[in-house]
Amino acid sequence: MATNTFERKIEISDPESIKKLADVMAKKTSGRPLSEHPYTAAERERSDQLLRQCLSRSRR
Repeated sequence: MATNTFERKIEISDPESIKKLADVMAKKTSGRPLSEHPYTAAERERSDQLLRQCLSRSRR
């Protein structure tokens, strides 16, 4: 079903909110990339085991 949710006009009238938005938009990004491996190998293995358990229960 299609909606118009994302076509709404956004109005900010509060001066403090306008200043915060302008500050965020003017701020430069750090340029430092996110970690390529945000979790450890042990955490990955545990997640894989939990996923296998979940899948095996859903096949019953």
